[in-house]
Amino acid sequence: MRPIFRCFVMFLRQISKDGMLYASLAAPLLAGFAFRFGIPAAEAALCGYFGKAAILSEYYLLFDLFLAVMTPYIVCFVSSLVMLTEYDENMTSYMAVTPVGKRGYIVSRLVFPAVISIFASVIIMIIFSLTVWSAPILLITCALSSLLSIAVSLLLVSFSHNRVEGMALGKLTGIILMGLPVPFFLFSGVQYLFSILPSFWIAKLSVEDNYLYAIPALLTSFLWMWVLYGRFVKKLS
Repeated sequence: MRPIFRCFVMFLRQISKDGMLYASLAAPLLAGFAFRFGIPAAEAALCGYFGKAAILSEYYLLFDLFLAVMTPYIVCFVSSLVMLTEYDENMTSYMAVTPVGKRGYIVSRLVFPAVISIFASVIIMIIFSLTVWSAPILLITCALSSLLSIAVSLLLVSFSHNRVEGMALGKLTGIILMGLPVPFFLFSGVQYLFSILPSFWIAKLSVEDNYLYAIPALLTSFLWMWVLYGRFVKKLS
């Protein structure tokens, strides 16, 4: 286990030496400030202008969901760029033959960041959320968001040949998050066209406060990871 922790420390040092990656990790914090103070201010201004009692407040939970998912997403995105840089420099093949091994490398680059992102997401949500969350729903939502982000990371590394491509593909992977607003705007059975997206079930879980939706959220996340993991490992070999 010690070699894995050392490998993870090396991962953190790489981030600290890269200004862009270091700044990217601040994005959830900046978004939290913007959502917590900017959205209510915009709501007051819009309600005053249009003479309505509520406009944006009905979607405060949706803003919270984007914030909850953003933290794991950014953390795993940064981890993906680090892995692509190491792939370009042939460091992944080197680490595979060290005591860390391929499995240890994957743990240090995917599992550890994902676990840390859960706690970071919970803290950011406690500080900046616009709605009141129960502790179980908050923890489950952040954990499921972390699993979703692992799938995103696998997708980025698997289909990008270098860091530049990874950054470009990172913008497209935002499509996976399209499931979040669906339960807020589609109320018929049409919404289940998005059921392949884990983000859809995460939103359903929070909107309906029903723990059963955690099951399809887990299953779809693992399905995405299962489909992508083989290509991911093959690339690292």
